[in-house]
Amino acid sequence: MNIIDVIKTRKSCRTFNSIFLSQEDKAELESFILKNSKGLDNEIIDFSIIENKDASSELKINYGMIQGHKTFVLGTSKSTPNSRVNYGYLMEKLVLKATEMNIASCWIGVFDQTYFKEIIPEKGFEIPSILIIGYADKQSAGERLVRFAIKAHKRNDWETLFFDYQTKLPLSPDQLPKYSDSLEMLRLGPSAGNSQPWRVFFDETTNEFHFFKNPVNKKYDVMGLHEIDMGIAVAHFELTSNSKGLKGVWDKYENIQSSEDLQYIMSWRCIN
Repeated sequence: MNIIDVIKTRKSCRTFNSIFLSQEDKAELESFILKNSKGLDNEIIDFSIIENKDASSELKINYGMIQGHKTFVLGTSKSTPNSRVNYGYLMEKLVLKATEMNIASCWIGVFDQTYFKEIIPEKGFEIPSILIIGYADKQSAGERLVRFAIKAHKRNDWETLFFDYQTKLPLSPDQLPKYSDSLEMLRLGPSAGNSQPWRVFFDETTNEFHFFKNPVNKKYDVMGLHEIDMGIAVAHFELTSNSKGLKGVWDKYENIQSSEDLQYIMSWRCIN
């Protein structure tokens, strides 16, 4: 399955069948984690797969109706925007790997941080979000209701997300044929509350894409979840571009300023 099919296939799961991962699947994911622990600026973020085998202890989650959750992936990041972007970038790569293996997943940003005794963040570090993974069960009525309530399938159009850097006018797929799939797969990415905080500007003069965060939900932004979302967007863009043979380099430029509405995150400099 190519990355475009994986991204289109993946959806958030809220009903798991309470079965732990097979030893083979767990080992394959752990191997993937070891090989994919380096963030966009070479920051190392280590994730762990944690299984709850205590039937009397269940993680309380303030995120709709989730059932049968027993296996989690989490790690720590620095309590900084850049580190949270790296966290989201690396975790989403794991999400897509799991999807390719027919393992369901659900991003969780609000949870009981004291539940995980195995990972205690050092000073200046945090657990910015976690991932529930497992095998999907039949979708419950509650899950269907939650997905309908948050409009889980709905995504903003191109004209509200992607712009020309010079003119600030919206871009359309036919204006960027080489990168149309990369931006479309970014558009389809998951985000906290389906808030889609990413805004991307293409600079034709320098052949670069500049990524900005639009803090559309103040609560999520204060919690750092929009930075996780930006990491997810960056992962989708990079993986799709690479699958098309499009190479680039991530960088952060000092001469690109944030504004009152948009906060500059990073840039992709096209190589070919």
